[in-house]
Parts: sequence; structure tokens; C-alpha cells
Amino acid sequence: LRAEWMLAQKEEKSQEAKRPIVILEAAVLLDAGWDDLLDGVWVVTAPREVALDRLVETRGLSKEEADKRITAQGSRRGIGTLQEEIDKGVVTGIIENERGLEELTLSLKSALDDTKFWKPKH
Repeated sequence: LRAEWMLAQKEEKSQEAKRPIVILEAAVLLDAGWDDLLDGVWVVTAPREVALDRLVETRGLSKEEADKRITAQGSRRGIGTLQEEIDKGVVTGIIENERGLEELTLSLKSALDDTKFWKPKH
């Protein structure tokens, strides 16, 4: 979905849609302590069954392989729950991704303009 969303953004014609932004897809970003280098850390969530189906369909994994991958991502080394990360200001926004690409794109565009999704400027 990330590549498709980025391609869709390139097709935007208005100057307003163009922003200097870098998107990192980093499963261990918080483990590595890189969050302090960023203006915002967003977590994209999807229900487990949706995530399983997507891994099977898009990555060719078996249901068992997909389940193992999702389970492994759930155990983080020395990092709190998602709510604890939000409370500490590490995670600045949550994007729900249970539907399709069009809904995800709308959510991401909305979040770009929402100051709650960004760390306060000092």
C-alpha cells in the first residue's frame, strides 16, 4: 500500500498537495531510538484478520507464516504498549487501515494537516 499511496500522491496536481515529507517504514524504529529524529511517529493499525489476509494476498505467505510474522511484531523489546507510547509522546498519531487504499489515502491526507499528529515545535 505504501508504494501505491506514494504514486497516487505524485499524480496530485495542486501545489497545496506537495509537501517536503519523508516516510519511513521501520518496524524497529522505536527499538533503535530513532523517534527523536522525527517530527512525528505514526502507527498504522489494521485488525489482525485484515492484516493476515493482506500478507497472504500481497506477499504470498501461508496463513501460518503470516500469523507468525504478526505475532513476532507484537513483542517489542523494552517498549511499552501503544497507549504508553502515545502517553509518552513517542507515537504522535494512529491511522486506522481496515479498509482500502482510497480510505487510507484520505486518512493520511487528513493527518498531514492535523497538528495532533505532529510533535510540538520547540
